[in-house]
Amino acid sequence: MGRPKTFDEDAVLDRAIEQFWTTGYHAVSVRDLETGTGVLKGSLYAAFGDKRALFLASLRRYADQSAVQIRELLSHGADPRAGLEHYLRVRGKGCTGPGRTRGCLLANTAAEVAPHDPEVRAVVGQSFAKLAAALVPAILEAQEKGLLSRRHDARELAAHLVVLVQGMSVVGKTEPDSALVRSSLRFALSLLENDSPEKSR
Repeated sequence: MGRPKTFDEDAVLDRAIEQFWTTGYHAVSVRDLETGTGVLKGSLYAAFGDKRALFLASLRRYADQSAVQIRELLSHGADPRAGLEHYLRVRGKGCTGPGRTRGCLLANTAAEVAPHDPEVRAVVGQSFAKLAAALVPAILEAQEKGLLSRRHDARELAAHLVVLVQGMSVVGKTEPDSALVRSSLRFALSLLENDSPEKSR
């Protein structure tokens, strides 16, 4: 009978996320992972597999956490449209603030690893879809309440907002006050303007 685990796997994954996010997948070493997670290689790999398997598990958890964060941001505001605006403004601020150089782990991975690893590419794609899915209920509710135009399909608008935010996170890494990020944020917010007939009723 194997020895029982002496660590919380979710807590270890959270620390692994931070290490991969800070160092990048290719540059991170086993020693980095041991130091970052507080778990020795043998126990770490026994629980999760090798470095790549740990990275995939970290990506999936990061995507789950990001979807939860989106729903939390959407809960702010007097109505679902205000929640969507809050989500975009917070994300835009993050792309120009002091933590902007980290970017988004998913976007970083899409550039660094996904082009050369089909499984990682699939996980990243699924993760982006999960983020978009988290936006859809708020968009649909805003449309049903006449707060948001129906000219855009809810799922297509959600996908567009996720892609736009991911793009802002990449561009924001280049400079502290990016005009491109500010312009993109203004455009994203303009998509939430209501020009539907319901507005005038």
